[in-house]
Amino acid sequence: MYELGVVYRNIRRADAAVAAKLGALGSATVHEAMGRVGLMKPPMRPIYAGAQASGTAVTVLLQPGDNWMLHVAAEQIRPGDIVVAAVTADCCDGYFGDLLATSFKARGAQGWEPGGQEGNHQEQDCD
Repeated sequence: MYELGVVYRNIRRADAAVAAKLGALGSATVHEAMGRVGLMKPPMRPIYAGAQASGTAVTVLLQPGDNWMLHVAAEQIRPGDIVVAAVTADCCDGYFGDLLATSFKARGAQGWEPGGQEGNHQEQDCD
């Protein structure tokens, strides 16, 4: 069962050198080597060609329309972390914008995976 509103403050982090080596292999190769577990859905793609990141995942479970736990997660980020979010139900709200990007970057985050949700886009169609 998912634990809503729970913050894990003592995250066991991957060794940065190991994460970098795994990152160089690519997600498909690592997925296969791990027994075909942990691969994200096919629509998940880098924001631009050639983008890649590797590090410890700081996972976040969001409620529809509420990004508070992303702000909480920002306080837990250490250099090299990647924030990975999921939402408990379908929602087309934007959860991530300039304020969170600045907070994540200041704390050394390597990246952010919105789990199928997008950032703040004025052209986003929520119909």
